[in-house]
Amino acid sequence: MRRLFRSATLSLLIGFSCSLCACSSSSPNAGDSAATAGASSTVGCRPSDGDIYAAGLEKPGAAGHFDFVLLSSTPAPPALDDNRFMVQVNDAEGNAAPGELSVALDMPEHGHPSPAQPNISFDAERNTFTLEPMRLFMVGLWRITFSFQAMVDGAPLSDSAVFEFCID
Repeated sequence: MRRLFRSATLSLLIGFSCSLCACSSSSPNAGDSAATAGASSTVGCRPSDGDIYAAGLEKPGAAGHFDFVLLSSTPAPPALDDNRFMVQVNDAEGNAAPGELSVALDMPEHGHPSPAQPNISFDAERNTFTLEPMRLFMVGLWRITFSFQAMVDGAPLSDSAVFEFCID
């Protein structure tokens, strides 16, 4: 029993140590300036690793039912720590669609989500969703997945779109 406990404890410590290392840095590529400067590791990502932010950045939904528009980000472009996003979801005719919006924030290269979900409110007058705080708490590539559900002609429709931003 004691041997089993010691093996389990050791396995947990090794696993925990590996997960901490996975979030702390990444190895430089041969062409990176940090690699040529002799640095042992780099933190973050290149802006080309994600979407280039512009107010009004639009993406079609994966299912083709809706388009997702990032109207604005405060700060702009999205930055480290808390952000505020304004999002609009448009139907096939380009009209703003009311429905239920949800979001998932995660770091695909690190394998973990943001520690907090933002509050999502809908402004019926402007047909926009406000999401805050969008907690981008670490330097690196962030994947922001918007999921949307609405009733269209009496039938439920779902769609999603992914935005990715390099936060440094």
